[in-house]
Amino acid sequence: MAQMLTLRLVHTLKHLNAAYAVAYSPDGQRLATASLDNTLKLWDAATGRELVRLRGHGDGVCGVAFSVDGQRLFSASLDRTVKFWDATSGASQATIGGHANYIESFAVSADGKWLATGSHDKQIRVISTETGNLKASLDGHSDAIFSVALSADGKRVASGSNDGSLRLWEVESGKQRTLSGQDGVPQSLAFRRDDQVLFSGGSTGLVEAWNVATGERFLTLEGHAGQVKALAISLDDAWLASGGSDATVRMWDAKSGAPLAVAEGHKNAIYGLAFAANGDRLASASFDRTIKVWQIEAARR
Repeated sequence: MAQMLTLRLVHTLKHLNAAYAVAYSPDGQRLATASLDNTLKLWDAATGRELVRLRGHGDGVCGVAFSVDGQRLFSASLDRTVKFWDATSGASQATIGGHANYIESFAVSADGKWLATGSHDKQIRVISTETGNLKASLDGHSDAIFSVALSADGKRVASGSNDGSLRLWEVESGKQRTLSGQDGVPQSLAFRRDDQVLFSGGSTGLVEAWNVATGERFLTLEGHAGQVKALAISLDDAWLASGGSDATVRMWDAKSGAPLAVAEGHKNAIYGLAFAANGDRLASASFDRTIKVWQIEAARR
């Protein structure tokens, strides 16, 4: 039987507009947040103190991630660009365009070498985090792309679109396949780090688990009362976190699907989630303009 957990609120951090994304540095000492106020912020993860405010995007920022060495930040924006930043000074290092409409989804591979963006121009772009060069441009969806995820090695992309389809793409060849049976519009995606399982969250409030090799759905997790806008997996693949329009954070056993915890406290939809590297904390970003940091503890009996 799975050990039940408790999420204890530690910090509440604030932006001037909706908070859209959140990421921990690899050493767990800093937290990066992205907002529709057009800024990113870096915070001391232990104290909740703001360290640096990053300005440069011309519209809301919808994605953020650290490089594997923690020295750089990557961000994506509704202004149709991706930016590279110095994660200490906050200085902008590069700006990469290419999309013909605004970016809504963003992901970085676990090995840190690749990032993917999904746009309302119906296109997915895969970019090298080392050079900023375009690796692949993937076309096939017939409507806006709401969610993307990259496999750990960056060789495979998953995408969810307002056309109702959930697709898997081979980056090198551009080959794609559609996972049949997807319930509603896929709003959030996350690969398990062994790349054998893909989790999807959708407009129906369900979280679904898919066998990547066979394309079969083998788990359906019920609990959310609205759209599932955010998913995150702990670095050891043990826990799955989900958040959505019902303003709750939920944690699940990533293998069995057993529910482990529910946290309430946000006042609007949750769009971003991130686990600390050591698995002791979870951060959630919400349209209520706050980012909440939760301590993960064993539930008292």
